[in-house]
Amino acid sequence: MTYIHDDHDKKNKQDYRSTIKKQAILLAELLVKSPEYIQFVQAREKLEADNEQSTILNELRQRQMSLGMAAMMGEEQTEETEDFEKLYLSLVNNPVISDYLFAEGRLFHLISDVEEVFSKKLELWHMPEVVENYEPDSLLN
Repeated sequence: MTYIHDDHDKKNKQDYRSTIKKQAILLAELLVKSPEYIQFVQAREKLEADNEQSTILNELRQRQMSLGMAAMMGEEQTEETEDFEKLYLSLVNNPVISDYLFAEGRLFHLISDVEEVFSKKLELWHMPEVVENYEPDSLLN
């Protein structure tokens, strides 16, 4: 069976895609004007202006990623985890880094809220039959 595309279908497809893109641009513009984003940009600029603080945060992120990868591979990282926790706790009292992390968290929370709206509306993760029959040990067999 051959499906014949006419120019009208093609035009409608382009119109809705264009409309979605325009709406996404409007949403991004709203996010850029949000207090969360403004606070994030200010905190990021302050952090980037201080090379020492920026380097410390980069080191923290690298350790965090390394520990996450090790955990995913089932490797125990007791000493490294303790070192990471000590470094993290020392940064809590560092106003430049803690302000940045707080602002970043608020912005990511806002973006997560938007993502949740899309996921629910589009039913992206809705699989009731999987959830109803889920048994943690069944994945290991």
